[in-house]
Amino acid sequence: MSRLKGQPPEKGPGASRRPPRRAPSGPLGEIGAEAPFGIVVADETLLCTAANAAFASLVGAELATTAGRAFADLLPGASPALLEAARGVLADGRPRFRIPVVLEVSGQTRRADFTLYRTGAAGDGFRVVGLARDLGSLPDAGQAERSARLRPEAVAERLAKLQEVTAALSAAVTEEEVAQAVLGTGLHVLGASGGSLCFPEAGVLEVTHSAGSMDSGGEAGTPGALRAPLEEAFLREEPVWIGSSSELRGRYPALVPAGATVADASWAALPLRVRGRPIGALGIGFAGAHRFDEEERGFLEALAHQCAQAIDRARLYETQRELRAQAEEAAETRDLLVRELRRTLRERDESAALLDALFVNAPVGMALLDRDMRYVRMNDCLATLHAAPAQTLLGRTLWEVLPPIARDDLIRDFQKVVDGVLSLVERTVTAPPRVPGDRQRTFVITWYPVSVAGRLIGVGALVQEVTEQRVADESRRHLLGVVGHDLRSPLMAITASAELLQAGSLDERAARSVGRILRASGRIDGIIRALVDYTLVQGGPGVSLQARRLDLAGLARSVAEECEAAHAGREVRVTAPEPVHGEWDGDRLGQALANLVNNALQYSPDGTPVEVACWAEAAEAVVEVTNAGAPIPAELVPHLFEPFQRGTDERTQRRKGLGLGLYIAVQIAVAHGGKIRVRSDEARGTTFTVRLPRALSRASGRTT
Repeated sequence: MSRLKGQPPEKGPGASRRPPRRAPSGPLGEIGAEAPFGIVVADETLLCTAANAAFASLVGAELATTAGRAFADLLPGASPALLEAARGVLADGRPRFRIPVVLEVSGQTRRADFTLYRTGAAGDGFRVVGLARDLGSLPDAGQAERSARLRPEAVAERLAKLQEVTAALSAAVTEEEVAQAVLGTGLHVLGASGGSLCFPEAGVLEVTHSAGSMDSGGEAGTPGALRAPLEEAFLREEPVWIGSSSELRGRYPALVPAGATVADASWAALPLRVRGRPIGALGIGFAGAHRFDEEERGFLEALAHQCAQAIDRARLYETQRELRAQAEEAAETRDLLVRELRRTLRERDESAALLDALFVNAPVGMALLDRDMRYVRMNDCLATLHAAPAQTLLGRTLWEVLPPIARDDLIRDFQKVVDGVLSLVERTVTAPPRVPGDRQRTFVITWYPVSVAGRLIGVGALVQEVTEQRVADESRRHLLGVVGHDLRSPLMAITASAELLQAGSLDERAARSVGRILRASGRIDGIIRALVDYTLVQGGPGVSLQARRLDLAGLARSVAEECEAAHAGREVRVTAPEPVHGEWDGDRLGQALANLVNNALQYSPDGTPVEVACWAEAAEAVVEVTNAGAPIPAELVPHLFEPFQRGTDERTQRRKGLGLGLYIAVQIAVAHGGKIRVRSDEARGTTFTVRLPRALSRASGRTT
């Protein structure tokens, strides 16, 4: 403490040892500069920025030379634990108290302890401040032991330290917290430089927690040097006391290579025992040589006992917590399963009720048969079709219930489903009139497997009467066939007469009239051809093909010329770099291409051309027909190739077409084993792509 103003100068032996008074300067100010204990300030890189005279005297340096020097350079012989503690203070801001340090100053070994704390702000940079107490020269070990025995307060101090550690351990509930208490509070109250906790893993003692000079990030070789004492203490279940580096070398000569230097230190390795068996080991390290007296050994053994009890308690707590968590999870799982089971049962009941309602009220016949072809369940609609009450049919077999007509075929279909040959079989059955004068009836019977959890339990039957639909279809096809056939004769007469008139001498008005007759006749002929083709596809033998080898590129050019002639003023451009040969029906294929090109001309602006591209791709031939018209609405694309579908363009509405052109084109492509796809957008227009195999397969030639 600095002298008060007017106070006489100090006298006596202590006055000569006090450093001369210096003017206050730097961050320490007058009070810090003249403090009777050492003060040093370092930046975040542990470079000294300020120190007082007491600190310079402690470390044996000139005060003027301390600024700018590394912290480690100013403390010769100090343990790395002090530097680690300084870095820890900068990192977490938590002060470290009474860190023991042994210094080599002018050939003399001196003891001191440091209290470290952090100052400054994050934006301006943190600083670490060290307050150093000079504890004087290191006494002889024997003298220190005798002095300790003569001081009763040493016992009380150690008991207080043990209580402090015990309190910290009592509050720890996890192994990590126990390690923090022992290697934090414990090392502090002991004045130790480092420590470690080791536990066996797979038969090998492993360092699980460490701090200070015995941390894995500290001085190289220190944890390895302590492994042997720890293993010995664990295996022998007795403490191992090592008072100096030379004692360590003598006890374990293989640990330290010959000629290597080891900073002088001392160690204690103590087994951690619980219920008569070892569970690990505790290692404590001290800076400098140390003689462990009986009281200190008892204190360290008591600390190890408290640590072992705390570890065991933490593990039991962790086990209880895991068991409690497992029990809670099991309870949650049980509750979830109960709720899920209740929901499943409710849904099952609701599904069963819904299926019952669907089954009973279905407007078609439905039945469930077992694997032996016996009726297990039947709805009223099917019973009505059998003309018998449902109760009289349950338990009877197909052989007993079905009439002789088509019975063998239906039983074979049933067996295919049972054997897994087919997953769905549909058959059309025509039943004779029940009574004279009644009409013939037609049914569609569908068999399908019924499985539960992957196991076939029976076969379901769906029976639908289609008599009215078949009669209507037959009538429509007959009408279309008759109309198509009977219109051709008068149309041929009209066309022949118009051509004869056109060949004669006509005035301009008459020539225009004859031309209109011929064009109308051509449109009527196209409609008749479309009706005939539709009749063939829908209910007749299908599209028949007469295949021969031809050039698809040449066919596309011929179709383009014909379409240009039929649409005056319009242009159809054909791009075909080389001939595309294959086996096709030229007439049918020309009809399909003409339908696509005419469709493109109808749905594109008058001043724009229609592009036709033809090329070969491996075993396929490809034709693309593109127009620049407005894109096809997305909702119409799925129905574009259905019969009697007509565009919404107002120009096509004025034309009286049937909407069969694209449908017939697709059927012709399918008959050849090919397909037609469409792409339509604003940027690229509308493109119909035809892909055909270049060789006609035997399966081709029919569509149904």
